[in-house]
Amino acid sequence: MTKFIRYTFASTLLAGSLMAMPAWADTVRIGLNESLSGSFQAVGLPPSAAIRMAVKEINDAGGFTVAGKSYTLELIEVDNQSQPASAMAGMSKLVEDEGVKFVFGPTQSALAIQTAEVTQPAEVIHFSAATLWQSTGLLSDTSKPLLFGTQQPSAEIVRFEVEALKTIGAKKVVLLTQDDETSKSIFPTLLPSLEKEGIAVETVLFPADTGDLASYVTRAKSTSPDTIFFFWPQARVNEVLRPVVDLKAAENFGGRQLSPAAALGGATGSALPITFFSSYSSPNFEYPPNEKIEAYRERLLAFEPAVSGAFGSFSFWGYDFVPMLVEAMKQAGTVEDTKAIAEVLKTMSYEGVVGTICFGKEMRTARSDGGLVYVKDGEVDSRVFPNTCE
Repeated sequence: MTKFIRYTFASTLLAGSLMAMPAWADTVRIGLNESLSGSFQAVGLPPSAAIRMAVKEINDAGGFTVAGKSYTLELIEVDNQSQPASAMAGMSKLVEDEGVKFVFGPTQSALAIQTAEVTQPAEVIHFSAATLWQSTGLLSDTSKPLLFGTQQPSAEIVRFEVEALKTIGAKKVVLLTQDDETSKSIFPTLLPSLEKEGIAVETVLFPADTGDLASYVTRAKSTSPDTIFFFWPQARVNEVLRPVVDLKAAENFGGRQLSPAAALGGATGSALPITFFSSYSSPNFEYPPNEKIEAYRERLLAFEPAVSGAFGSFSFWGYDFVPMLVEAMKQAGTVEDTKAIAEVLKTMSYEGVVGTICFGKEMRTARSDGGLVYVKDGEVDSRVFPNTCE
């Protein structure tokens, strides 16, 4: 059964913030449909915590004004328990029972694809970081103009990864990843991009139920790569890194959204003897590359300590988009006309924690600063990869 939770950040639970709120303020409801429990909880918790914090910060500052009228935000949550049926039931609750017109999540692609079938006929602005929204064309579909992706386009993240591979001097790469739709969603952009740069690439896929990954690392080693690129699932990075080091399978190891902690001793008990890198759709949360990210990290960890760790960067898929939505309401002069608000979102630029954010003209997914982290000889080098907003 779907868990249904209402967070009214203007309520007596946070009475201290009421001092800043106008007594006449009305409420704008926004919904959150996320994996707060179940197998995808590690992915769902960071953006959920970030959205809660953004709502609280906006309300604590006195809310906002649209067309001369004051508003605060009310966040209504459903826990989809990482299950498709619960995600659908939860979205129906938010849209049909609660009348929510703005929804965040689910982050997991398989859940987000289905829930969009509920939000779009109801003219709900729906945000998600789901990769499959990009690869299946939902964010390019003009008949679904209220869907907005909060994760970088896959092609942009691939740009970061190609840069990292060139930086470490990679010539032959093995893409080692789980055999599923999440992995295959990156093939159309990653593989040709590597080949275009003259980087040879082989692919080794392992079934989702694989217990021991050593045999697949052995298969990767047999192709004599200088680099192994591990994509998914990120939670298994240590299981891959150990045999890579033990078997001396490659002199470099990298991937997407991997924790640098794996290279600093998490995988083998000591700093890796090989070069490690990871790309991120946003600047790194664990190792902030600038003061703005560091200040945000401190605020979020004080608000929700459980966000700490490799998945903290997923919080960037939620946080900035709450005040960005509010700014779009202000510019559109309405909190109810979702089509008018969406038109503003499509063309606006917003200065957020992750730098300038904008949505692509051909595909409605966010472009912002990305991140690259290198680890060599136990030293972490965290960098920002600049956005492509015009």
